[in-house]
Order: sequence, then structure tokens, then C-alpha cells
Amino acid sequence: MKEIFGLEGEPALVVGGGYGSGRITARLLAEAGARVAVADRDAERAEAVAQEVGGIAVVGDVTSEEQARAIVDQAHERLGGLTRVANIVGLVKMGAFIETDSAHWEAQLRLNLLSQMFVCHAAGRYMLAGGGGAIAMVSSVSGFYGARNQAVYGIAKAGVMSLARSLSDEWAGRGIRINCVAPDITAVPRLTDAMPMPESDALARLDAMAVAEGVPMQRFGRAEEIAKPLLFLLSDMSSFMTGQTLVVDGGTMVHFPHSSGDGGR
Repeated sequence: MKEIFGLEGEPALVVGGGYGSGRITARLLAEAGARVAVADRDAERAEAVAQEVGGIAVVGDVTSEEQARAIVDQAHERLGGLTRVANIVGLVKMGAFIETDSAHWEAQLRLNLLSQMFVCHAAGRYMLAGGGGAIAMVSSVSGFYGARNQAVYGIAKAGVMSLARSLSDEWAGRGIRINCVAPDITAVPRLTDAMPMPESDALARLDAMAVAEGVPMQRFGRAEEIAKPLLFLLSDMSSFMTGQTLVVDGGTMVHFPHSSGDGGR
């Protein structure tokens, strides 16, 4: 069955692979036959997931251009190449625009947009020289519509989708595909762990919030529901897709009014 993915032996890097949808993406890539490098700024998390999937751990913070390049360089060297990259770093920090300042704006742009640019720039060098590959990034439904207290986050996530379109136009003829997944709120560990209750109760609380916000599927997403589309975009199953954004939001985008945005990966 895994032959349909076309990932057997392919060297793949998962940035933000130490938890949540990143961890599951690393596992799915390994199950599909890829050789996986798990990158995270937390060494313990990176090593734990690397051991779980039979891959290698790379430690660094991709909000730094220098560290992002070092992460990609290490993955390329240790895997003997690099043809697949999943970039799952990102987090919203809420704040009324008039009450925030340039430090807040820079931090949000660096985490949610520049980190993606740094990784694409570093990985693109190897893919252009090596004959191609695929990159999948995580954007957000906040990049499509306005959401109060998320002005800069929305700008950053819209920029991620624009980056995918622009690089696709530049690189498609040289065998590189770049696509995005755009979730709404996703019930990831950083959300459920912050709730002083069992995980099942935390998920139930989040799903009750989704009903209140009018999400048509009456719940928020799960980490694996972001990881599976990322696997699709990195695999041969999406071989004629580039510059596209898959919306994974439980139906939020198809009705009015929209919900207020996502809460992380």
C-alpha cells in the first residue's frame, strides 16, 4: 500500500517535528518508507520522536536564519540528500493591534513567516541542485479572512500562502512542488496540556467551544488531521499539485460568520 506514496527511501525533514502534528507527520513519513530527520528546538523532544520513527534528530530554532540553514545542512548531510520538507512551525499570539508594538509584530512575523522563508531558501538550494522535491508548509484560515486580535498573525499566514505560490512559479519547471495546509483551531498538546483536566475532558471542552463558534463539523481539528494532508502534499499522490493551499477547518470557511482563527498546531 505504501507504494502509492512514492516515498520509499526519500530523505525527509520535518521542522517542528517534536510534538503535535509534526510528530505525527514524522511517523507517517517513516511508515511510508521515507528516511526522516526530526528538527525541533527542544533536543529532548527531537530525540524522542527520532527514536520513535527510526530517524535522526536535529536541534535548532528556525526563527534564526543561521540556525535554519544549519538544520537543513545537517539533515542533508546526515540523510545523504533532501527531497521532502514539512515545515510546521507557527503559533498565534493574540493582541489588539493598537496595543501591540513593533517587537510583537517582528516576533510574530519571524515565527510564522520568516521561519518558513529561511527553511525554503536553505532547502531550495539542495532541491534545485538535486533535481527536485516537495515542500509542505502550514498556514492558517486566518490568512484568508480578518480575525480580531490576530492582525499580524493573519498577515504572516497570508504571506506563507503567497510564498508557496511565488516559489511554485519559480521552481515548478525544475521539479520542486510547494503547497500549504491551512487549518482552523487544532487541538494540539499545547492547548490540551494547558487545561487542568484529563485529555478527554479537554477535547470535549474544545469541541464545545467549536459548537459555540459555529464550526459546521462541531469540533476542532486533531493533530493527525493536519499531518495526513501534509503527507499527501509531500507524496506522489499530489504529484500534479503546486502552489496550492488545502483548507482543513471542519467547514469554517464555507459559512458566515467565520470563527476567530486558529490556536496552534
